[in-house]
Amino acid sequence: MPKNINDSGSHSEPVLELVAILQKEASLFETFLDLMEKQQKALVKNDVDELNRVTDIQREKAVESRLLSKRREALTKELASEVGSDGDLTISRLIECVSSDQALILGQLQETILDLNSRIVRVRSQNEMLINRSRENIMKTMELLGSIHAPDNNYQKEGKKTDNVRSIALDRRA
Repeated sequence: MPKNINDSGSHSEPVLELVAILQKEASLFETFLDLMEKQQKALVKNDVDELNRVTDIQREKAVESRLLSKRREALTKELASEVGSDGDLTISRLIECVSSDQALILGQLQETILDLNSRIVRVRSQNEMLINRSRENIMKTMELLGSIHAPDNNYQKEGKKTDNVRSIALDRRA
């Protein structure tokens, strides 16, 4: 992740604040990636306690992320009006309008965030696959248990044994 900017000479305050927010968001994305990797390990180990703990932390970080996102959007609107952009102001467009120092840092942040985002998407899809496979295994196990039959060796009125079979497991789909 790029270093903080300390030189405030010709830099506008909204750009500096935007850089600070983007750095916090990049840090949050790193945390999300770490949590998702821990979540993956917990899924593989079937560690429900760890899974619940990680999920709780993810919820907290999601709230932080939403707050940062709202502030970033407000700053982006402010900067869009400052640089005369009539549409959405992207980092790429902002890079064209700021000093070379700011452009360098914004470019590094953009690369970092895009890289983290692609890694998060990859780990998330792996976790989703693990969860779906678990569900499929549970359904197959339930089907197997539902198909196991035990003979019902009861006597009828006439003294003959019944030929009925009954399931050992309950069919939970009914």
